[in-house]
Amino acid sequence: MESYNRTRFVETLLSRYSTSSPSFTIHLHPDAWTLNSGSRCRYDNQYVGFLDDIRAHRIPADFVEIFHETGVKFFEGCLIVDLLDYRPPKPNDPPLDTPKHSREVLHPTPETLWADLCVINASTGGKLTDAQALEIEAKILLNTSSPLCLDPNPHLSRMANSVWRVTNTQMDASVSLRKRKADEAIDAEKIEADKARKEKILGFLAPENLRGTSRWVSLSMFWPKY
Repeated sequence: MESYNRTRFVETLLSRYSTSSPSFTIHLHPDAWTLNSGSRCRYDNQYVGFLDDIRAHRIPADFVEIFHETGVKFFEGCLIVDLLDYRPPKPNDPPLDTPKHSREVLHPTPETLWADLCVINASTGGKLTDAQALEIEAKILLNTSSPLCLDPNPHLSRMANSVWRVTNTQMDASVSLRKRKADEAIDAEKIEADKARKEKILGFLAPENLRGTSRWVSLSMFWPKY
């Protein structure tokens, strides 16, 4: 059950590598942010998706190749990021002299695993065969997948699902938000379609459209007389 508990895994990983330097450090200033000692980036520039991935605790898939080229350190397939937040609690206050420090763990995703395979293939000069790619993928799945339970016990499944939901609240929240937005969009389209359908039916049943037809006799009794 421990593999289902992501919070416990993160705590164990951070404790195991507490004395190690992080994969990289992000400095959060009131008007910009920096990666390690690089140039300052505004929060509305094209790289803001990088911060979104960190907020979602996932490895940025678009930067996997750069991570490998620059020698960014991985910890059991994950990245450990130091966040130094200089932003004050109130917008009008000056920046903090001593930043708030926190450590976050970024987890791999199917996109990053595919990017890793592409990097491995490029390192071999594009000579990676299908059999070798399948073997690498199988090893990755064996080392990253949750333990397989063959006991068809519904209580055990409920326990595993409950633990997963509790320890992945941020992921569940983002998924629920996307699902809610999708449902709202579908409902809005359905309402508009029903409205257009009703207007079409009302227009079709209007007396001026039926006058002189065979249906006018049977339907004229439902229209008020003036």
